[in-house]
Amino acid sequence: MRPIKDVLPSTGDKVLHVFYDFETTQNMRYSDKATLHVPELGCLLQFCSQGEDVENTGNCVRCGKRKHLFWGETVGNMLTYLREPSP
Repeated sequence: MRPIKDVLPSTGDKVLHVFYDFETTQNMRYSDKATLHVPELGCLLQFCSQGEDVENTGNCVRCGKRKHLFWGETVGNMLTYLREPSP
């Protein structure tokens, strides 16, 4: 097994970092001893090399809005957003 290299790809200025979190409820009974976690809210924070020092509530000059919230169909909406082509 090869060790992981700590080097950015050759397109280092085009790397987009994405961090996400889901808030879930456990109101649905899955079995007698388990409940189902249902995502209610998805929060996504993105930044590129030009926006690393911008506040979370600010906008990046390249990526635009950095913080995004997804309600309802949280996972599907988040994946749809991530697949959209960038401007």
